[in-house]
Order: sequence, then structure tokens, then C-alpha cells
Amino acid sequence: MSEEIILKAESISKSFGGVKALQNVSFELKRGEVLSVIGENGAGKSTLMKIIAGALKNDKGEIYFEGEKLSLKSPLDAVKKGISIVYQEPNIFADMSVLENIFMGNEVVSRNKTIQWTKMYEEAATALELVGLSGDILHLTMSELSIGNQQLVLIARGIYKKCKVLILDEPTSILSHNESEKLFEIIADLKSRGVSIMYISHRIPEILRISDHIIILRDGCLTGAAVPKEATEESIITAMSGRSINMSVYEERKQGEKDILEVKNLSYDPLFQDISFGVRPGQILGMYGLVGAGRSEIARAIFGETNAQSGQVLFEGEDITHMGINQAIEKRIFYVPEDRGAQGLFDIHPVRDNMSVSFLDGLSNKFGIINKKKEKQLVQENIEKYSIKTPNQDISVNSLSGGGQQKGLICRWLLEKPKVLILDEPTRGIDVMTKAEIHKYVIELAKEGVAVIVISSDLPEVMELSDDIITLYKGRITARFDREHVTEEDILKNALNLKEE
Repeated sequence: MSEEIILKAESISKSFGGVKALQNVSFELKRGEVLSVIGENGAGKSTLMKIIAGALKNDKGEIYFEGEKLSLKSPLDAVKKGISIVYQEPNIFADMSVLENIFMGNEVVSRNKTIQWTKMYEEAATALELVGLSGDILHLTMSELSIGNQQLVLIARGIYKKCKVLILDEPTSILSHNESEKLFEIIADLKSRGVSIMYISHRIPEILRISDHIIILRDGCLTGAAVPKEATEESIITAMSGRSINMSVYEERKQGEKDILEVKNLSYDPLFQDISFGVRPGQILGMYGLVGAGRSEIARAIFGETNAQSGQVLFEGEDITHMGINQAIEKRIFYVPEDRGAQGLFDIHPVRDNMSVSFLDGLSNKFGIINKKKEKQLVQENIEKYSIKTPNQDISVNSLSGGGQQKGLICRWLLEKPKVLILDEPTRGIDVMTKAEIHKYVIELAKEGVAVIVISSDLPEVMELSDDIITLYKGRITARFDREHVTEEDILKNALNLKEE
């Protein structure tokens, strides 16, 4: 690895109103190096990355790129310099093709300005091959892809642009185990070709695995730097938070004797087939599988967002297979979707509106007039109970950190006590402290008799929280385990559908 410094930041500071997002942050990135940036939600990681990528302007300090002072007017300036970023939430043109998304703003044209579609197709297919995707998807719209594959397409776009610095913001938060492993291979290949990578993640084990150097942010300040061979998970967590965190939250608890929710031979071809399972009050059922295994589609069928083609969903013995979302909410079956940006939050609306929206009927009189005082009181109680960091209820929800947004989305469904709570990727893209808090909330809900289904691509999370675990592969259940008799290897083998020899 070359010791040449390709990117250098000196005393970078950035404020939003009275909030100091970054304070005198300095670091160096060498050519062909993986520099990981870690910190709690709200620590300033994304702000720093946006400054480097030209999406924000720093208030103070300087950035040098290849020895010259960097002055960016827009993200396009950064791309032209060789700096590409892949954001945590896929930033896509949903109704345009994969090919058009890869080349947007960077089309290959002839001398007479005619777009060269054949050449673009060939180059795009090569880029997709690097991330393990087939060129056959180039004609599909981005909305037809899973979130995981959307993310891989954006990574392919960054690689195609022949970047010198690639910034990856929480890239594995929506990737399956297999896709994450493929990404780590891609990173190793990019390093060997001299590409420098800034890697933001809350997953400490993967940071220790792939990084050359690590910098740690807390409250906008650089609080530590480390090399993986000298660092531990505990030392990084302490530098991030100033305290140690107990990540083991599982507790034995009383569970109901009968299933409150039963799924019998549920099918919706080609998304899932012959799905059968039950969950009892007080039980936490984990669902694990690769992206595309059908986990979220099953959850949406239970919640009434889609109707299965065959099979049954029973709740307290009643057939609710063809009910809608409103009826599910009336029965206290709640669903927190995996993509808080596209599926969960109204991002320009206040925190209060986002938290109360599902229960406005109960906050309104017979004329439909909302009792604002009662609404504000209920929302404030949950803000305090679940430690959501927000200056007030009126601030737009997109002003909160990723962890704050996720807490707000989950708390939307806790204004009234659920009977069944389905959590789809509940800790995707949030820091280890907020993750531990959410795990604690899940355990507390189960202790109160709530039946909880946890869908997650984070295998340690599934194993930590769940009483029982279901594995899925291509829309079918391949195994069910109880927590006392399962290993990571068992779960992965069944999620990958690897048969015993």
C-alpha cells in the first residue's frame, strides 16, 4: 500500500444554527487505504462525508486532494475530481432503468452528442459484474430491484466512474451476509488497484476486519484513532460513547401457551410459497434470510398491505387473511417497515405528526377534530420514555439522526400497546448504543406479553433477541430453531440452502 496521502482534512468545522455538527476534525487518507469512520448517530459522520463529497460546505478548515486545496461547488465537482459517494439510503431515480441510473449525468455521447447506448450497456454490464450482478437487470427500473440490489447498483456506479476515493456510508446495513461478503471482496480489489475508501459503519466487527485505520467521532469531535490489530470492540465503543455498553439484553420471560398469530400455507408466487409458523404472546420470533428471501413480503401480507394468493393468517383464532391495514391496526397488529425513508417516515413533517399519524382516530372527536393537547402529551411521553434526541416536537423528522428517526418510527406504533409487533430491520444503519436501546425495548415489550417478529439481516441481532428463529431461502422456510439449540453455522447453512453432504 502506497504511503502517498491522497486526501487530507485540517480542522474541519460545520454548524447548523446553534448545533455544532463538526468541530476541528482532522485526518489523512492514504492511497489504496481503507479508513473507517465510526461514531454514534449524530456524531457528525454523515456531515463530514457530505463535505468531502461536495454536498455541504464546511464553515472552517481546509481539505486537500492530491496535494491541492479542494474547493467544491457541487457533488458533480467531486465526481469530476474522482470522489464518489454511496449514501446509506439508496439515492435513485426509481422509475428509470438501471442503465440510466448508472450513467445519469455521465452519459457516453458521440461527437454529434448522440447517446451511445450500446457502449453504455457494455460498460454498465462490466461494472455490475464487479458487484456480482447480472447485466440482464440493466433494462429493469430501479424500483423493480430489492433495496440490497439497488445499493449494489450504486456501488457499481461509483466503481464505473473510476473514482480515486470511494465513500461508502453504511453500505452493509441493507445487504445480506452473502452480499456483504461480496462487497468486502470488491473493497479488497479496489484497494489493490490504488482506490482509497472511506468506510462508515456501525458494525464494529466488519470495521475491525476490513480497515487499515479507524477514526472515532463523538458529538462532532475526533475522540480517537486506532489500527484494527490494537483495537477491541470495547475500546471503540468507549471512545464512541464515553461509556461501556451491555449488548447482552436477552431475558427469560413468561410466554403464552397458544399462538396469538398463526400463518398457514401462505403463498404469493413467486415471492413466497407455503409459509407456516406461529408466534405466542411474549415470544420473539426471528426471521433470517438473504435479501430476496421473501421476509418483508410475508410481513406485509400479514399486516394486510398485500393479499396472499392462498393460505391463511389467523389472529386469536379468527381468519384475517384478506383484511386491510386499517383492520390490522384495529386489532393491534403493527408493522415497522425496513426502509424508514421510503416506506415509513414523512420526512418534511414534524416529529409529532410522524409519531401520531397512525392513531389520529383515537385522538379525535366525533367530528374528526384532533385533540392537539392530548396528541402533544402522548408524543412527549414517548419522546422521554424512549430517549429520542430532539429539541422539540415541531422540528422536521429528517432533522433527526438516523437513530432518532428509527426510534421515532418504532415509537409511532407504541403510542398504543400492540398485540403483535413486526419489526423489519429495526436497527439498520444506527449506532451500537441506539441499537442496544432498541433491543432493550423489544425485550421489555415481550415481557409485557407482546408477540414480536424480528426480521433482520444482522445475524448476531437475530440470535441475541430471538426465542425461536426461522430461516428462509427464495420464499420458502428452510428450518426453525430454538435459541438453545442453534449456531451461526446452522442458520447460515439453511439461509443459503446448503444441504448436508
